[in-house]
Amino acid sequence: MRLDPNNPEGFADTQTFVVDSEGTIVLHPRFPDVTNIKPWELAVGPDKEKCREHFVQACMFRKEQGPFAVSISNDNDIVPLKFHLFPLDNGQVLVLYTRVFTGSLTDRERHVLVLVAGGASASQIADTLGISASTARDHIANLKRKLHIQHADGFRMAAHHFGLGG
Repeated sequence: MRLDPNNPEGFADTQTFVVDSEGTIVLHPRFPDVTNIKPWELAVGPDKEKCREHFVQACMFRKEQGPFAVSISNDNDIVPLKFHLFPLDNGQVLVLYTRVFTGSLTDRERHVLVLVAGGASASQIADTLGISASTARDHIANLKRKLHIQHADGFRMAAHHFGLGG
């Protein structure tokens, strides 16, 4: 497994899960409710078959796969991901994935994103940027909608993706 901690697409924005030799998720530390599911069942459209084929290559033929892009359905939202599959000696496959964020951000959105990713509250953002707390909350809500962020770690991943963090 070739992992470079100095790579800009490195650990800061990476999630992981493990599948067994049949391609079934057996461990997902961040989203335990997806265990016992095959990852390609979450994929949408033509990505479903592409994803399944990559997992077959990794699980059955023990061949490293990726990185490759896959769009998945998450709570009625389509989320683009990049997967990298690493066969393990015990017959399982370690899956690293990152969110792929599309679009661009205004300077104000970039400032708010950095502050939220760093753990700042709406009132702290308001004080820092000289805006009202209500406006700060609006910016946070707009970022969530624009970037399809549902969890706090999504802000850190987005900041990293846009070259604004760690």
